[in-house]
Amino acid sequence: MATAPTSTRARIGLIALVAAYAFLDLVAAAPNSPLVPPLPKGVGVPSWMARGAGDIGLDRFGRLGLTLAAIAALAAAVAAFVVVLVEALRGRAGLGAIWVAAAASLLLAVLAPVLLSRDVYSYAAYGRTLALHHTNPYATPPSAFPHDPFTPVTSPEWRDTRSVYGPAFTLLSAGIARLWSRSPAATIAAFKVLAGLAVAAAAGFGAAAARIWGSRARAPAAVLLIALNPVMVIHTVGGGHNDALVATGLAAAAFLAAPRARADGLLRFAVTAVLTLTALVKIVAAIPLLLWVWSVAAQRDRDGRVRVVGEHAAVAAGVIVAVTIPVLAGWRTVTALANLASRQGWASGARLVARGAQAVGRGLGPAALGTTLGGLVYAAFLVLFVLVLWRLRDGPDLPPSRWAAGLLAFALAAPYLLPWYAAWFLCLLALAADEGLVWTGVAASCLLALTGVPAEPGSAPALWRDMVLAVHYAAAPVMLVLFGSVLRRTLLPSPRLAQQPGP
Repeated sequence: MATAPTSTRARIGLIALVAAYAFLDLVAAAPNSPLVPPLPKGVGVPSWMARGAGDIGLDRFGRLGLTLAAIAALAAAVAAFVVVLVEALRGRAGLGAIWVAAAASLLLAVLAPVLLSRDVYSYAAYGRTLALHHTNPYATPPSAFPHDPFTPVTSPEWRDTRSVYGPAFTLLSAGIARLWSRSPAATIAAFKVLAGLAVAAAAGFGAAAARIWGSRARAPAAVLLIALNPVMVIHTVGGGHNDALVATGLAAAAFLAAPRARADGLLRFAVTAVLTLTALVKIVAAIPLLLWVWSVAAQRDRDGRVRVVGEHAAVAAGVIVAVTIPVLAGWRTVTALANLASRQGWASGARLVARGAQAVGRGLGPAALGTTLGGLVYAAFLVLFVLVLWRLRDGPDLPPSRWAAGLLAFALAAPYLLPWYAAWFLCLLALAADEGLVWTGVAASCLLALTGVPAEPGSAPALWRDMVLAVHYAAAPVMLVLFGSVLRRTLLPSPRLAQQPGP
């Protein structure tokens, strides 16, 4: 079938997007770049990128100049992305043109040095702990191996922390570490290639799911949201984050959960298995898993519901046991995963309110009062999220639309919101029934894309401090407003947005 024609505005926007990503790669290759964290010994930026940065004079910029140039390029990328998205939602951006731009952008992100995060070093360290040091990363932190090439560059916050990632990803990390054990540069490249391929796969599944669920016009927007969003290209793929794999699993599950699954028990179980495996990368996938099992069980009578839930629980348990046994470290495996949930900060609206409550508590009485008030704030956000989830369990929208709303609500309610977490909801956002919800997610992702520069304090700690303050006190309040929008749209939905229930 012929794709929609691409308007001149959309073409200019796509060219601007790719150009912005290319420019950011050159900024990353400049000396003392604010986009690149410390690299492992022996790992450098591609020589051709360094030459390109020198050719346009970026090697003469100081850290402040490079930081301003990077933020300006990110802002230009965000603006171009929004322009193309508007065109795509209006049917004026062809799928072919979007795919070409996405392929070029993802390739540029893969070829660039590590961008804006050290997480990929943690992935490598945990993988090497299992594959090369023959120790369980759920029981032993990277600091136990000080001479490993990735230990010195792992973030100090995580160096003494046992793995916080799911066993499925830990096993995958171990495989990558074993295959490229002698080359830190090749190990990093493997994680980045994996992230790039995962985002491309997620975009493909997302577009296919849009067609199958009756939103054929949203297929170009699905690819755009996943594979051309600045937060996905620069932060997620540029940093080699495993959230790209989460996006792939969620989009694949949405594709498999198509209406035909209503009459095919194997497909229903396949969706459960895929979501469970995705949750074994990051536990956030448990949200759509719960919503999916409920939507399947809701079609039956009371006795039938119990049986259906039991069957799907058995499938999930089988996947969990098969994947977890090779790295089982007793209760430590579970408590290690909980470490990630205990982190608080960055662009979190919940953290902003909790900090305010803690300050009030300290002003009124003992320090314990501030801690208690902060805990109550987090509990309140958790309750609000649970209310959203309860509302979504048998809402009028099709299952993937409910998954998108639930994941967006969770991201905005969580005490820890990093840019690459946007992958959780962007992969399903084009399937959301409410276009207002789509734009809420887009706003959150675009704002997150602008954070994190510079990546490290480096030689300009004042720049780092200013960026962190902007994240905490400018981005976080906006996230709080966006969470309020999600609450309004899910707890008090407009009747005209309702769709027929899915399988």
